[in-house]
Amino acid sequence: MALDRLLKGFADFRLGYYQDHLDLFEKLATEGQSPKILIIGCSDARVDPGILTQTRPGDIFTVRNVAAMVPPALNPPDQAQHGTSAAIEFAVRGLDVEHVVVLGHALCGGIAALVDGAASAYATYDYLSTWTAVARNVRDVAVHDLAGRSREEIVRAVEQAAVVNSVANLMTFPWLAERVDAGKLVLHAWWFNLIEGQLYAFNPGTAMFDAVQGVEVVPTVQQGTRLSAIKPERLLLALADSKPAF
Repeated sequence: MALDRLLKGFADFRLGYYQDHLDLFEKLATEGQSPKILIIGCSDARVDPGILTQTRPGDIFTVRNVAAMVPPALNPPDQAQHGTSAAIEFAVRGLDVEHVVVLGHALCGGIAALVDGAASAYATYDYLSTWTAVARNVRDVAVHDLAGRSREEIVRAVEQAAVVNSVANLMTFPWLAERVDAGKLVLHAWWFNLIEGQLYAFNPGTAMFDAVQGVEVVPTVQQGTRLSAIKPERLLLALADSKPAF
C-alpha cells in the first residue's frame, strides 16, 4: 500500500535524520521557528520546495496551493476563509520574513486547466476553475497575444505570467507593501523547469525569466521597484515579440 511507504519513511526519519539532528529539533521546539523566507509553491507532488532548495527544518515557511497562486488582497478583509492570504500574513506580520518567493513550475496541471477552460478534463470540478481564475486575465492576454503559437508555448507563458501576477498581487496587501517600501522585505518570482532541472528568476528590467546560474538573482520587487515593472503583460508582450523559446 502507498501509505506503508510513508510510515516506513517516518520510521527511517525518526531513527535516522531526527536522531542525527536532535540539537536542531530541540532548538526548534524550545525557541520556536524564525524562518527568513516564505515560499509560495504549487501543490504538485513533483515540486517540493524543501527538496528543491535542500533546506533544513525551520529554514523556510511554506504555503502550497494549486498553481502557486496568490489572490489579490481584500481591503477591507471579509469573513470568508482565505488560507493562502492567512499564511502570507502570518509569515510577514508574525514571523517577519525577509524574502517571499513565488515558485511556479513547468507542466503545471492547474495552469493547463486554466488555459484549456471548458475543454479541460477538470472543467466540472467544484473549486478548481474558481481558484485558478486568480490568473484568468493573464490567461486571456496570453491567448490573445500568442495567437498562432502552440498550446505548449501558451501554457508555458501562462505558467510564468501567473507567477508574476501573484507577485503583483502580493503588493496589494498593505502591510506587505509597507515592508517592501521600507526595505525590510524583498519579493521574488521563480519558475522551475523540472524537465531540465533548471531554476529561472524573473528580471523586472528585461521582463523575462533568466536562468539562475549560481547564487545571485535579481529581485523581482524590492525597495524602489516601480509596480509597472512587475506587470505580467510585460512578460507576455516580450514573449510575443520574441521567437518561440520553448
